[in-house]
Amino acid sequence: MSGSSPISLTAPSTPIRITNGQLFKRRFRPYFSKRQLATLGSLKSSASAGILNKDAITRNTSCKFIQQVGKKLGFPQATISTAQALYHRFYLYYPIRDYPPQDVSVTCIFVASKIEETIKKLKDIYVAAHSVRHPGSKELDPEHISEDRRRRVIGYEKLLLETLCFDFQQRHPYEYVVKFVKWIQAFQKLDGKRLAQRAYLLAVDSYRTLLCVEYPAHTIAAGCIYLASILLKHEDNTFTGLESDKPWDQFFCSRMEDIEDVSQQILDLYITNNPQDSERYTEIKIEINEQAQNRGTDPNMDDSTKEELSARLPDWEFDGTSTTLDFVNSNQHTVCYEFTLSTT
Repeated sequence: MSGSSPISLTAPSTPIRITNGQLFKRRFRPYFSKRQLATLGSLKSSASAGILNKDAITRNTSCKFIQQVGKKLGFPQATISTAQALYHRFYLYYPIRDYPPQDVSVTCIFVASKIEETIKKLKDIYVAAHSVRHPGSKELDPEHISEDRRRRVIGYEKLLLETLCFDFQQRHPYEYVVKFVKWIQAFQKLDGKRLAQRAYLLAVDSYRTLLCVEYPAHTIAAGCIYLASILLKHEDNTFTGLESDKPWDQFFCSRMEDIEDVSQQILDLYITNNPQDSERYTEIKIEINEQAQNRGTDPNMDDSTKEELSARLPDWEFDGTSTTLDFVNSNQHTVCYEFTLSTT
């Protein structure tokens, strides 16, 4: 797992000299394990207690900000979710304390609008961001946005593209929610429209967590459908949820442990954001845990995955003053990118 040194936003007075000749090869990693996220310093929350630390709270707030700005600009949800995914991926390599979240958020919205071909001018994004950040205040004049602010975003854009290794593929769970629910309706009678709508909203909220860099889109969709079914059954006794005797892991092409983990992380988010409903969400977490215990461990699971799922967060933390993230982003190495050549 490798990275590069941050690009200075102002030209240095003297060239940066490579002193030790180290060369890091960076390739795009679509997903990271919990151990890898902990190594990068991005996983520092207590999921079991539903408690988020300062960085996780900042991520949550920033993703809410991106959602509001995106809606104000009239972006489709895919563009907004892409911006949120870019935000999470950026801070896998660069610490929040060194890069202002609001500037990075604007950068992610700007880049996402290009990726999803819903392009907006940077000045328009700044106007929308200002109105969200300062509601009720006078609208920002787009012609009076300082050149310094524009340069900052361009500088962060270069860092973001470098973080992506110039790989702009982004899949979202929304299309899988629709496809999975239609598949379920083929052999089970239930209110598919209601289930899909609830799962869609859960998928939107999932982008306030690190799920998008931990699991593929179809697994997140499966977790959202699974959780939506449980929530709807708790809210309405007449709702027919997913039948317990069906092999949902095979239908969703995902391990049940992963589907349940997606559900648990979304519940942790709700427990933190909605203290008044924390008891209800905690009960659902307990119910999911009990179902997992009754089912037992997947007999086909490999040893490394078992170790990954059974380890505790403190087992992954590193001692010493310098973290992996600090080392990766030092000025003592150059970066070489590896690209996968398509055979089609």
